[in-house]
Amino acid sequence: MQGKIFAESMNLYQDQAKILFDYYKKAAEKIVKEEMDLEKSIEKARSEITLAWKNKKKGILIIVVFPVLALIFGLVLPVATGLFGDYGYIGYALALGSIGGIIRLVHALESIKENESKIRGFEEAHRDIRRNYRVKKIGVAYVPIATKVPFENKSFLVDHTGAVQDTDFSMSVVRKPEDLLVSLSELEKGIKEAPVIEQASAPEEIDTADYSTSMQRVTMYDYMGNIDRQVRNIRYLLHDNDTVALSLPVVLPQSQTAEFIKEYAASDPEDKPVVPVYTIDGFKEKIDTFYALNEVKKNFEKNTNENQIEYFKKLIRRLAESVQILSRTKISGSNKVIDYANMIFSTVLKSAFNQYSPALEAEEIERIRLASFDYQDSVDDYTPFSLKSSSRVKYDLLSTAWIAEDQSRTSMPFGMHQIQEEVLAPVIQNLMAENRVERLKIYNNIKDQKIDYLNQWHRDTEDFYGRNRAESADLINRMREAYADYIRSFHTYKALQETQEAMNKTHSLDSAEVHEQHKNAEVIAGFEVQAAQFNQKQMEFSDYMDRLKEDIDRKAAEFGYIPYYEAALRDQEYRDMARSTVPDQLQELDPRRKKLIAISPYVAKFAQLPPAPRVEQQMYDDFSIDLIREASETEAAGNSAPESPPGGMQEEPGAEKGMET
Repeated sequence: MQGKIFAESMNLYQDQAKILFDYYKKAAEKIVKEEMDLEKSIEKARSEITLAWKNKKKGILIIVVFPVLALIFGLVLPVATGLFGDYGYIGYALALGSIGGIIRLVHALESIKENESKIRGFEEAHRDIRRNYRVKKIGVAYVPIATKVPFENKSFLVDHTGAVQDTDFSMSVVRKPEDLLVSLSELEKGIKEAPVIEQASAPEEIDTADYSTSMQRVTMYDYMGNIDRQVRNIRYLLHDNDTVALSLPVVLPQSQTAEFIKEYAASDPEDKPVVPVYTIDGFKEKIDTFYALNEVKKNFEKNTNENQIEYFKKLIRRLAESVQILSRTKISGSNKVIDYANMIFSTVLKSAFNQYSPALEAEEIERIRLASFDYQDSVDDYTPFSLKSSSRVKYDLLSTAWIAEDQSRTSMPFGMHQIQEEVLAPVIQNLMAENRVERLKIYNNIKDQKIDYLNQWHRDTEDFYGRNRAESADLINRMREAYADYIRSFHTYKALQETQEAMNKTHSLDSAEVHEQHKNAEVIAGFEVQAAQFNQKQMEFSDYMDRLKEDIDRKAAEFGYIPYYEAALRDQEYRDMARSTVPDQLQELDPRRKKLIAISPYVAKFAQLPPAPRVEQQMYDDFSIDLIREASETEAAGNSAPESPPGGMQEEPGAEKGMET
């Protein structure tokens, strides 16, 4: 037997003992209370009798004494004294007082009689108080207050009493369980073995617009396409279901009602009577729905030979492993194929160039790298850029290296396009030689004009610098003189102030003499501090003027630059090739251009690249997901979190249909 009534009890036997004890306690308290009330009433009546006897004695005394006094004051004293009016009134009053004594005596006798009657009634009631309380029989009956509903090897409680509000929840039932089993079987077959090379008998395109607007559709072949189709089909079948919406007063596991049921209720009334105080007709059909769902689950487990939840957990884990391994393998293989194709393409692309050893032609390459193409420097001694044919290198297919005649090797040769080197460069050089004299006249005229402008520029700037320096020096001198006057005036003021203070103290003209103060140390210190400030400001101004002059000189040098057109026309591209091989410039390239360094640093720096593909961040996030870890975390979360469709279920292995009372 289980359950109890009182919180401090351990079982029903203690509850029965407590009930008997409380019953006899209340009976005893009732008897004692009635006896005490009657005893108080008797005592009160007796006190009333005592008071009445006192009033009786007083009434008798008044009846005896007041007539005698009335006779004396009304007859004897007036006759003796002759004062009939004064003593007559007193006698009359005493006569009236004797009448009041008679009334008081009558009331006292009635009170005594009445209270004696009350005392007899109270004593009779005291004897009639019930004192024979006893319990002939005590029994136990159970009242159903909740129903335990089993569901998926667990159970939840449904309240009968109305103390718990209804909880709304819904459950889904697959409409096509047979089709779901077929798709699961096909998916299992697909993930058991992965082909080395996929077939393309039934390719399928999928929409990837959410990942990239540059590549909105991707083709999937037989193996991955089959897995994708089966997964989508399983997802569709799982979502193609009938939703059963229910509303039941479910007792939450951590609620006060659940704690109350756990502590006070019993699951088995044994042979004790059960009194159905509360009705469950309102949700009996809803509870039966859970039993029907349990039957559906049992049928599924019968076909899969495994628990439904465990089956899907294992399937998710196996699917994650298969897709993860295959995806990474395909990505790795695709990257290797692309890298190899890029290497072949870069090698083929270099076939249009004459490749030279950068070690054998280091001096010539360095010369063209430092070339400024300035007319004033290059007009007399400019030499066109050219590399010796003996410095050419050849590509070795086996070692993928470039080999020179001296057997020196390099992986990054200096390339010159054959058309540029063999056709365009000689044509440009010959054409420029035909009208060299006319171009020199133009160059000289430009040079003269720029020299004239620069001379005027320098004259104006030097004049500006000179005037500003003179004005700044004059300003500094004035600041120093003003500071010296301030110091002298300050000391004079201090002397006058001290003299005034002395006169105020002595009240004598003898103290009116002003003493000159010589504070050379203080003056020198003040001048040093001020001089340091002046020097700092002067240095800041000089630095500013120097920076301004450097900027003007730089702009003047840029203005004085005259591009040597024929040198730039012929060798500008070669200089760009030479400068593109500088390591610092290669490090500054963006990641897309760095991939082109294997072809040529010049191509990596100056190639016109197509727009970068538009790839959404979601693609990177999805591709970085570790499916195996996600499947493990999902399984761990499923194991740790209790499944509770109706607001919370308790573990109840082998729970049977029963009743919480």
